[in-house]
Amino acid sequence: MSFYSTIRPILVIFMLFGQLPLYGVLYRKPSRWQLRWCSFQTVLCLVLMVVGLFLCVVEYDRLQVIGVNADNIIGPLFYADVIIIMLLLLRVAHHWPSMVAKWDQVEAMEVMQYNARQQDTRSTRRIRAIALLLLSMGFVEHMLSIGKTVYAKVDEGRVCNWEYSNLPEYYALRTYGFLFRRVPYSFPSFIFLEYANTALTMAWTVQDVLLIMITDSIGDYFNRINARIQFYSNVQVIAREKFWSEIHSDYVVVCELLEHVMSICSPLLVVSCGTNLYLICYQLFHLVGTEKFIIMSVFTYYSLCFVILRTFLTLHHCSAVHEVALKPLKLCRRIPTKGWCEELERFYTFIRKTSIAVSAMGLFQLTKRTMLTMLGAVITYELVMLHFAQSTANQGIVRECSTEEFLFEPKMESSAN
Repeated sequence: MSFYSTIRPILVIFMLFGQLPLYGVLYRKPSRWQLRWCSFQTVLCLVLMVVGLFLCVVEYDRLQVIGVNADNIIGPLFYADVIIIMLLLLRVAHHWPSMVAKWDQVEAMEVMQYNARQQDTRSTRRIRAIALLLLSMGFVEHMLSIGKTVYAKVDEGRVCNWEYSNLPEYYALRTYGFLFRRVPYSFPSFIFLEYANTALTMAWTVQDVLLIMITDSIGDYFNRINARIQFYSNVQVIAREKFWSEIHSDYVVVCELLEHVMSICSPLLVVSCGTNLYLICYQLFHLVGTEKFIIMSVFTYYSLCFVILRTFLTLHHCSAVHEVALKPLKLCRRIPTKGWCEELERFYTFIRKTSIAVSAMGLFQLTKRTMLTMLGAVITYELVMLHFAQSTANQGIVRECSTEEFLFEPKMESSAN
């Protein structure tokens, strides 16, 4: 099964949330997958970006009124971040046809047919399982976020002795008061707003899943080349110059695929690393305080575990490309002296002198060492966030039963009740 057949069901899920708007994904030929500006998928993506930009302005206006602290600053940052992610995903969709040509070139190579059926089945199951797991966990996280907000607003109404007959309207006007000050409230507009928020939130998970699927596939191509090399390193058979010339050529083609794909997707990787590091620090920050409700504690711990898992899987699959690309160096050292030839020497020298790894716009390369560096960055940023929280401890606090933030106050229950 080809890479495109493997990821097709995942791309359909992406488009349900308005992400990566590729037209023609249901067609079997990936050459027909392309960005069409007049398609429903692209229009939905653009509408969600406009909504996200509007909500970013609304969040900024809200913080201008109530003040900024380490907790509520995530509002405008969230919408700004997901808009950038969606723009980058739109860029990936625009360049998708050029990626198709490179992928077809690699999958047509003879070495990729070595043990192909078993490798394809294993790779397909792995990629789909990881993608569905992360997408499901991301959706559950957002549902928990909505649940804890509803619970908090209902409890606020009980404590403040407020009367309301329409729970969705009460929740909408208390949660999105600054928005509905500009837009008249209606139930359809509230439902669309919730869908837009869900779709925008899923952009975080979509970018990581896309990076995982791409790097896992490229790592699998290197593994197939390694399997052919390993055969000649374990048996007493002397490989000819032609064999090593073909292996070298195939290896270079996979390297070119990696370089071409990352030239398109590396901005996503930079944003992914920055976003995930901030989210880990943000959730760790919430562990310091005490939550009022159990559902809030459940959400905090679940969200922290999810973002750590998502970050680990993304970094692991990206750094694994570097590991499998260097594996031929170890395999070639097992080949006896009488098996060495000029083409093998050229191949060995090429790998040793070439830096083959997933690159983030040339800023850094993802290896196992990079993962440890990012762990140290989390500790540093967490200390900075705690200091920022102390310096803004008296800002951005909205008193319970106050209309300062939402500019809406339900009617008070009658004293007879």
